[in-house]
Amino acid sequence: MRGFSSSLRLPPSRSRRAVWFSLRLKVLLSLALAGLCLMGSLGALLPTLVVTRFDRQEERRMHADTLRVARALETELESLSTYVLNWSAWDDTHAYVQRPSRAYEASNLIPGSFEAGRLNLIVFLNRRGDLVTTQAYDLAGHRLVPSEELTGELLRRSGSLLRPQGEEDMRRGIVTLASGSWLLAARPILTSAGRGPSAGTLVMGRELTPTLLRELKRDAGLALTVMPTPERLVERVARAPGGVLVQARDEGRLEGFTVVRDLAGRPSLTLMVGADREDHANGVVTARTILIAVFAVVLLFTVLTMTLVERLVLRRLGRYRRQVRKIMRGGQLTSRFPVGGRDELSDLGHALNALLDQTEHSQRRLEHQAAHDELTGLPNRFAFKQTLGALMGRGEPFAVVLIDLDNFKGINDTLGHEVGDEVLRLGAARLAQALPPGALLARLGGDEFALLLPGVADGETAGRRARALLGTLAPPLPTSAAELRVQASAGLSLWPADGADESALLQYADLAMYRAKATGGGVQRYHAGLSQEAQRRNELERSLQDVLGRGELWLAYQPVVALASGQTVGCEALLRWQSPVHGAVSPADFIPLAEERGLIREIGAWVLREACTLAARWQREGRGVKVAVNVSAVQLRDPHFAREVAATLRSAGLCPSGLELEVTETAVMADLGAATRQLAEVRALGVSVALDDFGTGYASLELVRELPLDKLKLDRSFVTGAERDTRRQVIVASVIHLAGDLGLTVVAEGLETAAQRDMLLALGCPLAQGYLYARPLPPEELRRHLTGETVPLGA
Repeated sequence: MRGFSSSLRLPPSRSRRAVWFSLRLKVLLSLALAGLCLMGSLGALLPTLVVTRFDRQEERRMHADTLRVARALETELESLSTYVLNWSAWDDTHAYVQRPSRAYEASNLIPGSFEAGRLNLIVFLNRRGDLVTTQAYDLAGHRLVPSEELTGELLRRSGSLLRPQGEEDMRRGIVTLASGSWLLAARPILTSAGRGPSAGTLVMGRELTPTLLRELKRDAGLALTVMPTPERLVERVARAPGGVLVQARDEGRLEGFTVVRDLAGRPSLTLMVGADREDHANGVVTARTILIAVFAVVLLFTVLTMTLVERLVLRRLGRYRRQVRKIMRGGQLTSRFPVGGRDELSDLGHALNALLDQTEHSQRRLEHQAAHDELTGLPNRFAFKQTLGALMGRGEPFAVVLIDLDNFKGINDTLGHEVGDEVLRLGAARLAQALPPGALLARLGGDEFALLLPGVADGETAGRRARALLGTLAPPLPTSAAELRVQASAGLSLWPADGADESALLQYADLAMYRAKATGGGVQRYHAGLSQEAQRRNELERSLQDVLGRGELWLAYQPVVALASGQTVGCEALLRWQSPVHGAVSPADFIPLAEERGLIREIGAWVLREACTLAARWQREGRGVKVAVNVSAVQLRDPHFAREVAATLRSAGLCPSGLELEVTETAVMADLGAATRQLAEVRALGVSVALDDFGTGYASLELVRELPLDKLKLDRSFVTGAERDTRRQVIVASVIHLAGDLGLTVVAEGLETAAQRDMLLALGCPLAQGYLYARPLPPEELRRHLTGETVPLGA
């Protein structure tokens, strides 16, 4: 903002003294001349204040009276409901509806019952809703009257509304019939114990007669009227405070309105309460008296002051106000304030125009920043989602492709974040230049980009275009550090085929992108199986949190055999997870999760303790079998790892020569320096070290020379099929001879056939493990296997 403010300058005022005199002094002189009149002008407000106070007092009273009448009506409904409740939970009524009897009618449907409950109508319906009995009563004439026509009209208009939905349901409200308006209550007929099923429905009603209305208002000074509700009145009453609309019909009459809803929830009736405006009349008399006293003073002051203020201030401020409203209403900052004159208001206009210039410029910059990535200049996540929403709104199909640079973290870690930013800028520019027509490329964050392909509805077309775009990254990127080759992986999803909203589409594309990374790059189309895999992964993560506490992990041991004698000389401890929910979970599935969630250190320590405890027992039993334990990259980065190994050996009572630690090339390369130090310390304890899966990772001879090793474990990929492949035999032989020259022992993994065993013996390989000898065994089975071993295994 500093650059903008320095370029803004207000036009210089011609004369500050002239400005002061032209506006401020004129106003001050005018106020001085009319000072006495201004004091008296306060009286101009008094009439309004007086009348308003009287009116408000009058309106509050009317509001309270109207509410009181409405509450009285509600109380009447509650009384009626109570009466219905008493009758409906009566065993005699329950029996009568099922088997009508004259005895019940003679003892209950009598004037005394109607008088006691102030009822005008009683209706009994069976459980099908058919009429059983009806009786009406004229409270004014104290006599029973025919009710068939009234009941028939009631059932035609509101029969379904009067039938409760449950055994505890009570229906009550107002129904408007041809004869007038009625208060009605209905309830299922149950036994006195409140048990069902319902035998039918009992309906009782009170007619809103003039006598009842007089009882409701309770004030002789009020006039109460019940009338049909005009449609225009419903909305006004709903907006009024407390649901009561108070308004003056004329100068002498004040009325309050409240709407009463019927059984269907419709505003069928309006209660109107009216009263004479005595308070208003008193207020008017008082106000007129005050107005006569101050009229001359107010008139003089108004003429003098308003003339000056209107000419000097208000008229110009009005123009400014209209301009401000125009800007606020239209949201446009291109309009400017009209400026004329040499006073403070003119300077204010210039200042406002300068502020608008600065705000307009800042708004354009902020709008661009809000929708674009600062580093690459591409649209950002917000703009990308807006475009997705617009396409969805138009119903236009499209494809979403998420692109992620492979090994970008390695570039940041080795060459620095500045070079990483260069890679992002150059890669974004190259992708943007190769965009298909109509496509949109955005940066979502980090090294993740999003491609939008409007009009593309099939995965084949989207995949072809995405692969073509990724191909533009094949040539090296010329960074300040070096020319770097960058590859990317991509996942795509389609709308509307794959997801209903933006978040789902991006999530599905993200799942597909990570699958592409896991399978070696390229473009992966989303399918439902990816979501299922992600869900299973999440479930495994949750189950893995307390897996040790639940005792679901166990160790299997695969024997390591001396090929020449067939004798078991060691075994490898292999971690297994038997989940009651997921069954047997592969280590390839849960070990990476444990590493990501920071659980591998605890699990690795448990594996080391368990294996050392078992090996110590073997030593005590006189079996010289060494146990090998796999170590993760996380454990190797721990500076206290060697001390933990020593403590575990002491705790288990195991001689260090009975333990071997296996590390992979990938785990070592995660931090070669730390791994080398830790393995040297472990080896100094007397523990042997083996390089596992040799040949599948970096396969660097320099790595073998640098690491403090005792063994090389040749990966099964070298052994499988080697008996029929002379080239592979040459490689195996070279590794065996090289290891021998370096003083290392070779263990061949994945031995499955006698032909492979014979080949390895011929090539001079001393040790092997595989299914030819034994599968991974539980501890007790391994113990029995070792005890019963009398001839070379696999012979």
